[in-house]
Amino acid sequence: MKNHFIITVFFVIFFASTVIGQDNKEIFKWQIGEELTYKVSWGFIRLGTLQLSILDTVQIDGMKAYHTRLSIDSNPWLFFVNMHSTFNSYLLENSYPLLLICEEEIDNEEYHSRYEFDYENSEIIVHHEGIENPDKTIDKSLPLNKKLQDGMSIIYYARANCYREKSEHLVVFYAAQEGTLEIKFSSQTESIEVSFTDGNMSAYYINGEAHFKAIAGFGGNYEGWFSLDEQRVPLAARMEVFVGSVYLELEEYRNWHPDY
Repeated sequence: MKNHFIITVFFVIFFASTVIGQDNKEIFKWQIGEELTYKVSWGFIRLGTLQLSILDTVQIDGMKAYHTRLSIDSNPWLFFVNMHSTFNSYLLENSYPLLLICEEEIDNEEYHSRYEFDYENSEIIVHHEGIENPDKTIDKSLPLNKKLQDGMSIIYYARANCYREKSEHLVVFYAAQEGTLEIKFSSQTESIEVSFTDGNMSAYYINGEAHFKAIAGFGGNYEGWFSLDEQRVPLAARMEVFVGSVYLELEEYRNWHPDY
């Protein structure tokens, strides 16, 4: 009888630990205060810096949203690229967008855009204006009759799902247009060199192809590597942008504790 009790307790503990381990793997941790800074390189040339942040949580129309920000600044010493842009995105827990606000400066021209994803009324409310040319202002409504990602939310969707073994074709909304993103998630891990420490880290690997043009001209083939912990931090990426193939690598971080 005593042996039966011990065996029962053992299986309960084993089952519980297995379930907890699976749940932890599936949960993506939204870390408030997380700040990730990336070096963007084109060959041996540093094109600029990209910073990705999770700032806070807010309520939008009664729904909890995560306020995320992407800042892009080109290298001031380069004459052939001049880009200073900030994208504030408000995302649901499942990584789908509620609101995207874009402040872009490209070749000394400033643009402001706002995209509201109204799921209740199945519409996307679009506002776009050229700051120095108000005649280019656009206000319109587009149908929201399918699941959409935007240029920001796709980053967090990839982070949340990179541990899976599946392929998807996602519809992505950017600059008031739709495009298709092929994304191949893989449970396989690779060892990659990271610049913020001496040595390598194991990482989840994804790749795919973007059939549209998005932030900084992103489109075409891409691949990325994500940390194995709950935050699944993007460690590095290779992608096609307006100047050609570039490599992004994490060089600084806040509110993340990597396991080397």
